[in-house]
Amino acid sequence: MSSGPELDRVKEYLRLWTGERAQVFHPTQRPHYPLFPGLRHEPFHDPREFPAVAILEREFASIRGEALALDDSVQLDYTQTLRLPPGGPGAWTLYLFHHMGVEVESVTNRCPKTLAVIRSLPGTCTDYVWADTAFSSMGAGTHLRPHCSTDNLRVRIHLGVDIPDGCLMRVGDQTRAWEEGKCLAFEDSFEHEVWNRSSSRRIVLIVDLWHPDLTAVERRALTAAFRKSDVRRIFLHERIGLATPSETHVQHIRSMLERHDDSPLVKEFWLA
Repeated sequence: MSSGPELDRVKEYLRLWTGERAQVFHPTQRPHYPLFPGLRHEPFHDPREFPAVAILEREFASIRGEALALDDSVQLDYTQTLRLPPGGPGAWTLYLFHHMGVEVESVTNRCPKTLAVIRSLPGTCTDYVWADTAFSSMGAGTHLRPHCSTDNLRVRIHLGVDIPDGCLMRVGDQTRAWEEGKCLAFEDSFEHEVWNRSSSRRIVLIVDLWHPDLTAVERRALTAAFRKSDVRRIFLHERIGLATPSETHVQHIRSMLERHDDSPLVKEFWLA
């Protein structure tokens, strides 16, 4: 808050968190947290605007091979968040490369080629608490009901990995289908829902990128703000509560939170 004008939007964002400023949301863009000011928004973006997309599509064969080789032992089950009727069809699981800004070694060790690709991508926000990189597997007959995500700081990339017919996603008032080896770019702060109307599972690779309208110093400040362990502990229960992680997974995340307090970025923005 003592910075210069280069972080005026970040300061305004923090004031929105405290309730000092009122805010009006778009009818179909209602993230759980305040809207960062001054960003241009649209449900779907042109994937060609993001250099990361060309890299993901070029490396599709290697990514697909590692995704199809994974077994259930390293997945996190998010089916409970679907709010399905008892006994109904549907399953949604994630193989997370990054969770709350922490690399998940049970997945990254099995997918070294995909991890290398993710690390090479420009514009990723893997250190940010609400960003994800993951294989998302949605079972046959699954419907992910309409919802909005947490914030408007990201553009989410989906690389189609294993896409049967009958798989669709609506974001705002636009509905699109995935293609294997091709990317969709969208903002999950808009209301969105997903269908797998096929008889087999659907797999996409999720990669979150910083919103392109954020400046480099704003990205650094936001990363540092949410990287502090005191802050991430506030969100830990909410994030973990979305799935059914093992105690080993939870302990790994918790132990890494404390270590990140020693990073130069945290020390730069969090004054002693």
